[in-house]
Amino acid sequence: MYVLDNPVFRWIWAHVWYFVGFYCSLPVLAYVVLPFFATKKVHKSRPTVSVMVLGDLGHSPRMCYHARSLSKLGHFVNLCGYVESEPFEFVLDDPYIDVHEIMPIRNVHGLPFALFAAEKLVLQSVRLFKMLLELGDSDYYLIQNPPSIPLVLLVVAYIKLLNRNAKLVIDWHNLNWSILNLRYQNDQHWAVKLLKLYEKWVVAKQSDLHLCVTKSMKRVLIDDFQIPKNRIHVVYDRPAEQINPLEDPKATRAKLFEKYRIDAPENSKLVVSSTSFTPDEDFNVLLDALEKLPEDIGPLVVVVTGKGPLKQQFLSRVRDSKFDPKRLVVTSVWLQAEDYPLMIASADLGVSLHTSSSGVDLPMKILDMFGGGVPVVSVDFPAISELVIHEKNGLVTSPQAMHSALARALTDDQLYHDIKSGAIAESKRKWDANWKPTCIPIFT
Repeated sequence: MYVLDNPVFRWIWAHVWYFVGFYCSLPVLAYVVLPFFATKKVHKSRPTVSVMVLGDLGHSPRMCYHARSLSKLGHFVNLCGYVESEPFEFVLDDPYIDVHEIMPIRNVHGLPFALFAAEKLVLQSVRLFKMLLELGDSDYYLIQNPPSIPLVLLVVAYIKLLNRNAKLVIDWHNLNWSILNLRYQNDQHWAVKLLKLYEKWVVAKQSDLHLCVTKSMKRVLIDDFQIPKNRIHVVYDRPAEQINPLEDPKATRAKLFEKYRIDAPENSKLVVSSTSFTPDEDFNVLLDALEKLPEDIGPLVVVVTGKGPLKQQFLSRVRDSKFDPKRLVVTSVWLQAEDYPLMIASADLGVSLHTSSSGVDLPMKILDMFGGGVPVVSVDFPAISELVIHEKNGLVTSPQAMHSALARALTDDQLYHDIKSGAIAESKRKWDANWKPTCIPIFT
């Protein structure tokens, strides 16, 4: 009875549900509230930029370069994306860049395309919005497009509801709808039209500023999406920093041939191309051109690096072609990460068959080749003249005339000297020279 009459006990008993409520709220306090305020306090001395891409960070050099440049500018960076391969070392070593993994949604149940797309949209939306809440407020959001569904829509909603002072910057690498149109080959298909509307009214209209990879793309954004031209800024890509001209390319080439068991004829020249074996690159163009080369050109080794859905079709065509192995060897290899820069830079000539789904983006493979000081023969498309200058750092040709362009580059010594010198000059142009004049005013 004494215990029951004790005033301390009576007070505790009267407030017992407050204690129960506090106990039940501990997980919320520990995992939501405290981390939110902790993040805000740690980085409040620096502006924060969330750099976001629905792709593998290890294969997203442009977004990683953005992150590093922003860190050098004095910002804290949340770098968000898939981590399917090792991110760049300069990202991992930077104390002001935090990597946040976005878990990819995979079609593990073998659902039809439409059903899987719907499932992916729902699951990814939940995960991404949770990530936005965990990151806390950022001063800027820099998002790669494409892909941008549902990321841009979620960030727009987050900014309007919870972070109204933030600015949204879109980095246009290509056009979403044009990539989907590779599947349907019909720009009047309802899915393609719907995606184009999303890209115009959400991605374009709801963003504050825009970066893009070509002047041709800037014109499309102005004409088709009615974005004011003063809100669009062109930032050209530059070669990956680990790809540089080699002092002794022939010696490096010989070691790579031995490592990857490429049976190369003696004194052969090396032609390289890299690809993801997708429909926007027709490798029949290259194989047709090789079959038409004059017999006095050679010996020649053609190495195609990469993997993708059309690789087996390519290899089957190579087997059917029955090239003379003493004059021409054509092979495809999947290179280790450290060997890719070496194979590219040890080549005499690069080939790009990229035609662009939109016609206004530029292939990174050409920049990689220029990084190694390797001239390029490229198939023509609307934006290519912004990168490959005909007879200055490479040759631009039609698919039908590819064999003629290859023959010229491999046999005309004066022409090769000119385009080789142009490619070497391209290798000296670096990312910061493009980024600083354009992006420092945007992010300060």
